[in-house]
Amino acid sequence: MKRWWQRLFGPQRQEYRRYRALIGQWPNNLSWYHAAFTLPAPFQSRQSYLIHSYERLEFLGDAVLQLVITDYIFRNYPHYDEGDMTELRAKVVNTDFLAEIARQLMIPALIRTESSALPRRQDYLADVVEALIGAIYMDLGYQAARNFICNKIFSFIDWSRIEATEFNYKGRLLELVQQKQLGQVEFVVQGRRRTARGEVFLVLLRLNGKEISTGTGLRKKEAEQAAARAALKLLSE
Repeated sequence: MKRWWQRLFGPQRQEYRRYRALIGQWPNNLSWYHAAFTLPAPFQSRQSYLIHSYERLEFLGDAVLQLVITDYIFRNYPHYDEGDMTELRAKVVNTDFLAEIARQLMIPALIRTESSALPRRQDYLADVVEALIGAIYMDLGYQAARNFICNKIFSFIDWSRIEATEFNYKGRLLELVQQKQLGQVEFVVQGRRRTARGEVFLVLLRLNGKEISTGTGLRKKEAEQAAARAALKLLSE
């Protein structure tokens, strides 16, 4: 009864209503959502950072989102093998897509920060979406988090269009290498050979001078993408 009074008549009633409209049901503990929408502050202590910023919740929410998306793909694409399913999931769970969802859901208006200016790069919006999923999971449980993903995030997914979209393995690899500071990536054309299909390029991919994968294709770009795909699989193991 006390909780219902707080939701309907308490001093935070506007927040309760705002989050209810966003997640689809009444929240219990607003502190989870405050943390999900709070950006790390400059010179913040480690303890304060761990408690009062979105990044731990982002870690949790990413895992929940990956699970729900994976479950959907597994059930709805029985003709896809492991590689196909991984590629389709990566097309959905990526920074640009999640950042656009954040804007569609008006999440930027909920951001809490001690800084006078928000980050110029919009990547953080994708992280905040995942943090929100983590907050829902902690506050209301897995089913509520799954319902939010299925009802809100899935409504923005055009599966047919995403299936037809060519995945940028090279861009994804360069982003991963930069994020993890793995070093320098180099694509080297090792050779060409004639086949019944036409000329085929063989591309070698090096990371810090060490060969880690190869790829082939009828165009140099295709061969680079194939090599990047193999490298991504290797680096994700």
